[in-house]
Amino acid sequence: MAKHKVHEKQGKAESGAAAPAESRPVAANSLYLVVFLSGAALMGLEMAGARLVEPHFGSTIYVWGSIIGVFMLALSLGYWGGGRFSDRSPKIETLGFILLVAALLVMIIPPIAPYFCAWMNEFIGLDVRYRTLIACLILFALPSICMGMVSPFGIKLAARQTSYLGTVAGSLYAVSTLGSIVGTLLVSFVLVELIGTSAIVYGVGVVLAAVAVYCFFLGGGVFKKAGTALAIIGVGGGYLGAGTPLTQVHAGDKLLEVKESAYHYITIMDGRSQIYPYQLPARLMMFNNLIESGIILDPKTGDLPPPPAQTACGYVDLLHLGMVLTGQAPRDMLVLGCGGGVGPRMFKENYPDETKNIDVVDIDPWVFQLAEKYFKYPFTQDDVIQSHVLDARMYVEQAPPEKKWDYIIMDAYSSGGRIPKHLITQEFFRQIRDRLTDDGVMVINVISAFEKPAQGIDNSRLFRSVYKTIADIWQTDKNEGGGSIYVFPRNRSGQGENIIMLATKETMPRYSGREFERRYRAIKSKYLAHTDLDTVVQRQLVTRPETDDVPLLTDNFCPTDSMVHR
Repeated sequence: MAKHKVHEKQGKAESGAAAPAESRPVAANSLYLVVFLSGAALMGLEMAGARLVEPHFGSTIYVWGSIIGVFMLALSLGYWGGGRFSDRSPKIETLGFILLVAALLVMIIPPIAPYFCAWMNEFIGLDVRYRTLIACLILFALPSICMGMVSPFGIKLAARQTSYLGTVAGSLYAVSTLGSIVGTLLVSFVLVELIGTSAIVYGVGVVLAAVAVYCFFLGGGVFKKAGTALAIIGVGGGYLGAGTPLTQVHAGDKLLEVKESAYHYITIMDGRSQIYPYQLPARLMMFNNLIESGIILDPKTGDLPPPPAQTACGYVDLLHLGMVLTGQAPRDMLVLGCGGGVGPRMFKENYPDETKNIDVVDIDPWVFQLAEKYFKYPFTQDDVIQSHVLDARMYVEQAPPEKKWDYIIMDAYSSGGRIPKHLITQEFFRQIRDRLTDDGVMVINVISAFEKPAQGIDNSRLFRSVYKTIADIWQTDKNEGGGSIYVFPRNRSGQGENIIMLATKETMPRYSGREFERRYRAIKSKYLAHTDLDTVVQRQLVTRPETDDVPLLTDNFCPTDSMVHR
């Protein structure tokens, strides 16, 4: 019996020697606060992270797939690692250092992300899907792993003080999830337009650093001073990169304003025109990292000249091609997508006696406000141009049943994978057709490659799918009683380019390529003298493109993310 007791004591002594050192107990409310703020920080980083990479890789399903996949992988690794670390060092101070590492990793993201993503696009020859995934892994995986370790640590620390382990685990995960909900809604509903993405990411780092310091003070000891000092240094250093723009302005350009809206990262700058002559001074509006609109400036004053406006982006001239079919200037126009408002201004100012109404629709109020401020677009009040802040499809659906337009311009498809899918489907084109007068024309600007290559990546699928979808609605295959489609690529370069498509109802005549060119020359001097469309008219597609290998775009199936030029 005595021998047994000796062995029991030795076993306890050996077990006690092997047990990890523990810090003083932590109150449950303190742990709830830690996991709540960590959950909010994690989802705040996830929401803002997508905004960081979208200017470089597009607003596509691939961005969100990469973001969600990387964060889920990081959480899995964090749960696993957090469990092992908490068993080895069940101290609140250890959790504090993990959170401090996460904070420092988060705060270096804003200053490096724009340059890193731009470098990926320039030098890494992978498909955009894999560039996006790699970028998200490098930028977000490590801090997310650290944040994933918080909940297992919290459970370990709380379990030392209660036998109700299931209740404790469930409560901590519930509180963490509530924090994630708050972080998601706060970033998406409030902070993006209030302070911008870079500041949000920096703020996530600050929150994590503050929670880390809180953990140090809960643990006590020497960690309070050293950890707090390191956190303060990290927050101060991170502040220097908090205002880093998401896109970079080229040397020689003058940055006028940057605004991050709920829909775009908008940059206004003075640079050079994108059409011949290329060295003319121009004011440009960029959505994310791509030029969306531009207007020629007065070379002498460097300011906006008096009307009429002159575009610095050549495709806007191509939007006038529909007049060749109607033989006159538009009377009642609908323009879906505002940009800098240069197109609506050109129609109003070049045809003041004929164009009586232009309805311009854009979902982003900041686009209208910046167009008014920097491009003299008449947003607030005008006799001809009426501005509507609304989704384009909702506007068409909600317009009075009898309302029709004789000239409808679809200019809401930006390049680089920023295509509102509900504005490019069979169902929407049917609504547009119903809103078009019998003698009217629909004008669509699609950014895509034009011709199917003999081999390699086919970037013409977007154009060919849009053509197929419009042809189905307009019934252009009918020899009689069907509508007509006319296609004008800007360059026929084989790369992504502006392709203008015109569509008319069966009530309008169908013209051959030569007839179209004759009509163009007949009205050029009267209506199109301010444009240079001779070469584009000669590039007209006179045969139907191959469409058997591309889908009909519908609300149910619209895989345009895989079709954009990349």
